[in-house]
Amino acid sequence: MRAGACGRAARGPDAPGTPPNPGLAAVAPARRPMGRTGRSVSAPTDPAGFTSIMMMPCVLGSTRVSPLRCGPVNLPDGATSVDVASMPWAMTQNEPLAVDDFIKEAQKRGFHLRPASLRELYRHRLLIPFVQITNRPVRSPAGPDAAGSPFGGTPITDLRQARDTGRLRDLAALPYQPRLSFEPVKWTWPSNPPWTGVLYSPYQLLALPELDATVARQTFHRRGERIIARMPKPSQLLLDRLGRFRKIAIVLTAVEPRYLPNLDPEFIQLSNVPYITDWAAYRGGFDPVQTQGWLSYPSEQIRNDAEFLLLMRAHRRDPVGDDWSQLMRRAPAKSRKHLKDAALIAMDDRIAAEILLRFYEDLALHGNAEPLPDLSGSMGWHPLHERLSNRNDTLDEALTDLGVSPHPRVVLALEGETEVYHAPLVWRTLGYSSAPELIRILKLGGVGQNLQKVAALNVAPLIGKQVPAPGAAAWSVIRPSAYLLMAVDPDKPFNTPENVGKERTKLLDEIREVLRAQGVERPNPDELEHLVEIRVWNASCYEFAHFTDEELADGITAAHDTVNGWSRVELIAALKHWRDQGKDIKLVWYRGGPTAQPNRWTGKWEYEVGICQPD
Repeated sequence: MRAGACGRAARGPDAPGTPPNPGLAAVAPARRPMGRTGRSVSAPTDPAGFTSIMMMPCVLGSTRVSPLRCGPVNLPDGATSVDVASMPWAMTQNEPLAVDDFIKEAQKRGFHLRPASLRELYRHRLLIPFVQITNRPVRSPAGPDAAGSPFGGTPITDLRQARDTGRLRDLAALPYQPRLSFEPVKWTWPSNPPWTGVLYSPYQLLALPELDATVARQTFHRRGERIIARMPKPSQLLLDRLGRFRKIAIVLTAVEPRYLPNLDPEFIQLSNVPYITDWAAYRGGFDPVQTQGWLSYPSEQIRNDAEFLLLMRAHRRDPVGDDWSQLMRRAPAKSRKHLKDAALIAMDDRIAAEILLRFYEDLALHGNAEPLPDLSGSMGWHPLHERLSNRNDTLDEALTDLGVSPHPRVVLALEGETEVYHAPLVWRTLGYSSAPELIRILKLGGVGQNLQKVAALNVAPLIGKQVPAPGAAAWSVIRPSAYLLMAVDPDKPFNTPENVGKERTKLLDEIREVLRAQGVERPNPDELEHLVEIRVWNASCYEFAHFTDEELADGITAAHDTVNGWSRVELIAALKHWRDQGKDIKLVWYRGGPTAQPNRWTGKWEYEVGICQPD
């Protein structure tokens, strides 16, 4: 028997690394099942002897074993997938994926796989499951860790139980296992055996675009009741690249609990964590330097892998373009579930790259890596511009650049209740959209309000950084200016054209003050002049300016239950009286109609006329 018949035996397939955090017990192989019979052999204590036993089925010249089973095993440097899966906080934020879950996630990204496809990818050593859960112990139990989160769904619960009972196995450190099942487990009641099978890390989805051409050439065959997939033999270049992606998946799974929850600057988003203080304690005890050594992942490789994901993957594959991509990166994590196909793949790449770069920046703070370049004044493009955290523009600027700013283009300032009620009706009758980002109605509540402050709040633009421009200073606009149109009654201070001009000047002066406070000392007067317009009704109030006495009488009769007992003729006479006096229509129900005696009226109505009447 030759120990090296199927590969070198320098390290046992499940030999442990040294965990970076306290509480993660070192694990060693114990017993391993052989095939489906459940028979097992005692594993020797030395890794080389254990490897020799595991290589026993690969006798040279055997005709009963697939040749691929005798291919070289992958013995990665640093922590293995089992080591990482045994960490207390491993896969709490993104739970592990069973075969059917992995297939569903792949379909969201435009890849149509079957269990037979995953088996074939595993046979070619292209996409090896992250870990396998066995039905019997194959290593020393890690034991439950109080520092880990007790919450999670079925996959992570199964993973923890397997970790605590020594039933986790790293398939990348073993030859191809032809009897390993990728089909969904069918349980029959009342038996309830422990779940056994393979689990993938969500970060293994990153490898799918590299397999696009290979998967496209797969063929399917039926062998009895089984579906067999066949794919062309991969090149060594593809094998090396997929090995790189497995290493990336191992690293991302290890450091994800530290960096993913606060990947968005505006949010902390935790999954399967009872209290945020638990995560804060874990974050405080996280040692990036020790973790890097445990993973055996050089700082230069971290940055190279991150920039590869940003340049060769995200930037080139994102179908929405730079402007829309900038906006999508700002969305919280929960909204990303609506993405699919290439847009989702590009987002996956950016998330993975951001986690790696946060890890890298932590190492740089500890002196274990060179600081990332400062791109704040850079005029050219750099892969780091694709980062999730790269936000040179504000949200308002990004929306304005795309022409979808939520701020109104026009602010229509009106005084009375009737105007505010009628304006949307008129707007829709004319066939215009009622979208609030086009026009916003502002009820002044009377001309005595502080109109200057209202104008500054609703009309003045929000200024960004200064930009180079020939001949004059220029600034980028975070929030665009709006056009203020005021429609008011001819009361003071709008009772004469001169007073209207003075009020308009006050409004423009207030806007200039707002701009001056933002650093714009001399705004272009031509750009300011068109921002404010004041129109005064040609009668004493809006109702008298737009409707006849007869029309108003009919409207009041329809809106008021009693009309104070008046006839239509009496109501029209009262309306004409107050119109001729240059007064507001409200005096009809505040004072009533004229009497035979001078300066005497019939009296106040029981209740006034309004848009909403009492029941």
